[in-house]
Amino acid sequence: MKKILSVLLAACLCLPFASLVFADEGGITVDGTWSVLVPGEPTQYETFAAQKIAGVLSEVFGTQVAVVNSADEKYIAIGTASQADVSDVAVNGYRIQAIGGNIHIGGTGVRGLAAAAYRFLEEFFGRKVYTYRDIVLPPAQSVTVPANTDTVYEPFFEYTDTDWLSPCDTEYSLANGLDGGTYRSIPAEAGGTVNYIGGFCHTMGTLCETAAHKDSDPEQLALHNGERTVDQPCLTNPDVLEIATRNVLKICSERHDPNASLQIMSVTQNDNYNYCECERCKAFEAAHGGVQSATMINFVNQIADAVKEAGYDNIAVDTFAYQYTRKAPTGIAPRDNVIVRLCTIECCFLHALDDKKCERNVALMKDLSDWSAICNRIYVWDYTTNYSNTCIVFPDFDVIQRNIQVFYENNVKGVYEEGNYYIRSCNTEFGELRAYMIARCLQNPYCDLESDVNGFLEAYYGPGWENIKKVVNMHVANACGLTGHLSIGQSPSASFSFSNKEIKEIENCWAQAKEAAANDTQLENINRSELSWRFWKSSTMKGEFSLLNPDRFDENEKLFADLQAFGVTMINEGGYNDYLDCACVRYVPANEWGMYEADESGTQARLFFSRILEFLTPLLSMYGLLYKLFG
Repeated sequence: MKKILSVLLAACLCLPFASLVFADEGGITVDGTWSVLVPGEPTQYETFAAQKIAGVLSEVFGTQVAVVNSADEKYIAIGTASQADVSDVAVNGYRIQAIGGNIHIGGTGVRGLAAAAYRFLEEFFGRKVYTYRDIVLPPAQSVTVPANTDTVYEPFFEYTDTDWLSPCDTEYSLANGLDGGTYRSIPAEAGGTVNYIGGFCHTMGTLCETAAHKDSDPEQLALHNGERTVDQPCLTNPDVLEIATRNVLKICSERHDPNASLQIMSVTQNDNYNYCECERCKAFEAAHGGVQSATMINFVNQIADAVKEAGYDNIAVDTFAYQYTRKAPTGIAPRDNVIVRLCTIECCFLHALDDKKCERNVALMKDLSDWSAICNRIYVWDYTTNYSNTCIVFPDFDVIQRNIQVFYENNVKGVYEEGNYYIRSCNTEFGELRAYMIARCLQNPYCDLESDVNGFLEAYYGPGWENIKKVVNMHVANACGLTGHLSIGQSPSASFSFSNKEIKEIENCWAQAKEAAANDTQLENINRSELSWRFWKSSTMKGEFSLLNPDRFDENEKLFADLQAFGVTMINEGGYNDYLDCACVRYVPANEWGMYEADESGTQARLFFSRILEFLTPLLSMYGLLYKLFG
């Protein structure tokens, strides 16, 4: 019964995002003779929203649309100049109403009016921001707004963030509802961002000054496997708590913004498993469910109390439920101003998180449920790329929307979708598509995602976009045939299981998409995304990279050169320039290019045997006949 109720509630909650247009004949015709109405002394939020609407309408109609303080008719009223009732609208929400032949837009919080302006322009003027450089805005002589339009929107999450390429752009973020401050800068008049003010993650070593106390106070360090280590602090040591609290309050005093809707102070474990095993820590954990999160929550609660007592009401203290702290404790609960950021790093990204047939995700859902029972402010750190083989396609497209719905339906208040944060050095596959899908779903988990995706594909890849959609769908349908699960470190061979027939079908799709491209930009986008397909084929020796093809050595060098031409200097996380000096590019699969530097001992041997193989390949393949018949 509870599940049924939650589904019904979710269905109802998605309605405010859609325009509620009641039965009425005719509509309101907006054209270049209209103006944008603001109060006599507008706030910065009202001014920003008004200027944004006026600027875009001027572009649409090809004439100057003015911002005015007085108008009797034909106006779009903003903020307190409008009659839109937002008294019951949640913070940072908005209302768009057609009243008496005019349009009234009201917003709440610091972001409501900016969000309303962008929604109005998208909903009625077709303005779509697909990437930082792909903005669709159809010209028109006039636009009709239904006469009984009444649209109410309340944010599904208080914090939304992702780190792909276009989401770092201000205009893109405003249009698509991203508000996290780690990867973007949004001006105050547009609502600003939700900022982590003392580091985004893994802050414990710095806050607790573990390195500084290595010799003088070793008991402040974690006791792990019988040895003290600077990798983590001892969370039951009162001196550690005092140091961390002092440092947190110092950061708060220096960086507090009283006008921000929310600021976050990260008190999060370092990125290793060297948690403390001293007697005090073990005893406290044993009394609270036998999990390491118990000492973490107790530690963070005390810091959060100090932050609250100091009067920082809009600062929340953030900690992880990550790896060894992922399971919720018993007999202790996070304070109301504590955020618990649950990380999905161990999950399967081929199946939805609530898929009961996927054992990896069943375990995560149990932890999410347990945290939801004791925490009012759960955030999620989710993952959306292959960190070991980033150049190939990460086929998570079918689960993005459902997973974000699962977060919302389980009391999650904020979501960070970590992706290819090094995309400027490794931009292949479908990063811009995935980023757009993520942003749209964070803005509204119940949006018409297929319609959004179709619009994106057409704008980004051009008239042959349906071929690209087929390529994406075939990657999803043929994903992880050997393992049945998708991890963030999947090998190319375990990622997809395409038959030779399917490979040729995908090749044909790429060719048709390129042939249909309407301009050089669309063709460039297609060629860039196709790099992921070529990288996978090289890594698995499929298609033109087959062992039977005498020309596969040349194909490897072509792929290498094309990656350079597209600015790809990394092929996996942390591998800065790790393949550019490969001496065996011609002879080894692409995913091994980081393994053969010129001065390494195995490189010369690999080159020697590879050159012999290159000499023999034409003979072994009967000069390519076998490849032409069976490749």
